[in-house]
Amino acid sequence: MKANIQAGYNHNRQKLAELVPLSTPFALHIAPTHRCNFRCHYCTHGLGAVGKQKAGLTETDFPVEYLPRLVEQVKEFTEPLKMISFTGLGESLLYPELPKMIRLLSQAQSAETYDIITNGYLLTPEKTDQLIAAGLNNLRISLQGLTAEKYREVSGVKIDYDQLFRNIEYFYHNKGNCKLNIKIIDSCLEHPEDEQVFYQMFGDLCDTIFVEHLVEVQLSMAEKYEGLSIDTSRTMFQEKAEDRIACPYPFYMLQIDANGNVFPCCPLGLPLELSVGNMFQDTLKHIWHGKKLYDLWTQNLKGKRSEHPVCGRCTAYQCFTPPEDNLDLEREQILKKVEERGYV
Repeated sequence: MKANIQAGYNHNRQKLAELVPLSTPFALHIAPTHRCNFRCHYCTHGLGAVGKQKAGLTETDFPVEYLPRLVEQVKEFTEPLKMISFTGLGESLLYPELPKMIRLLSQAQSAETYDIITNGYLLTPEKTDQLIAAGLNNLRISLQGLTAEKYREVSGVKIDYDQLFRNIEYFYHNKGNCKLNIKIIDSCLEHPEDEQVFYQMFGDLCDTIFVEHLVEVQLSMAEKYEGLSIDTSRTMFQEKAEDRIACPYPFYMLQIDANGNVFPCCPLGLPLELSVGNMFQDTLKHIWHGKKLYDLWTQNLKGKRSEHPVCGRCTAYQCFTPPEDNLDLEREQILKKVEERGYV
């Protein structure tokens, strides 16, 4: 097998407590669309039209006319972001302007890395060529099974599995310097031996490969998660999950949905009440230095996260708990620095 078995996150992490508050977020997640071609049972899109409406998920695309403004706002930060990831709330490859979005941000040198998380089914050879030419650095493909039958069970759709395989194969052989990660959730494997089958099928068609653990990452799926028998002792990356007083996500990342709403973390199906601003009405830099995010930071650092109407019932922080991101032991020192900097 050519690929390394490795979890799909940046392992070269710095100690976050020594760096916050950041003048520029490390990561910006952009949801180009809220539409998806799959209806996976563990995702908000699996709730159906009524369930998605109840969760506040409207099927819309990022307005093309706002692409220049997006680039301008990202460039306003004092330094390039470490990563811009096109993911969240929908299947990114359904957005027809995705290559253009990547190309504009890449040409502006907005980030060190441009990343897509996708189910991969729409990754035609033509799309591959467009994405590579646009400047894509990293592609992460999430498989939903090892057979077409499993896809029908997990995602509620009929697919041509051979075509999916050929599309992945084409991308791998034409990706240039772009990195390819292929992953699957453990709940999408039927038998213990399927893990090795997964490695055998795709281990020579990617740079890294991994079996992720099903975690509770979407607030809108709380009721449905109860019937999935999720083991919460492990993170998404099969590591021991640890409790946290202060959630680290708001201190280093932002998520933009297709309506321009800006959130302090990336879990899917975020309630609008958690939004810290809207980039169509404000700027990302002002939002990053604004009062709403400042209040969220200080609430976490004072150990009062449980009092927040959304964060207080969210456990998504347990999905990824690397020791480098732990702020708990230095909350008082960080709080002092945050209060000294204040907000705009």
